[in-house]
Amino acid sequence: MKNHVYQNGRLIQTNKKFSSLKQKQKEWITNELRQRYIRAINYPHIKLHPRKRDQILDEVYALIEEKEIWIPYGEVKKHYFSKISSFIRKNRKIMPQEENKTGDTSQEESE
Repeated sequence: MKNHVYQNGRLIQTNKKFSSLKQKQKEWITNELRQRYIRAINYPHIKLHPRKRDQILDEVYALIEEKEIWIPYGEVKKHYFSKISSFIRKNRKIMPQEENKTGDTSQEESE
């Protein structure tokens, strides 16, 4: 029990990895991070400023604590930074599709 501590009447594993979370929890955390990151991007191909990235991470970690999911901050941070490039890539794919939709409606209105 060297990797466990009692906190608020619960036994918590201090060396827990992100991969040991339930699939639903992992998906929820990743979706929250992705949505907030994409919402904060001004330009689709550029990474956010480090302060803004850290602010998003802190907001999501506060939500994680509210849901009483126990995962060390460092694990969430490591997962977040490994996923940033995929968030940007996914946003690049979404942006042209949205531009085409808005472009199509403007053509229909002019006709």
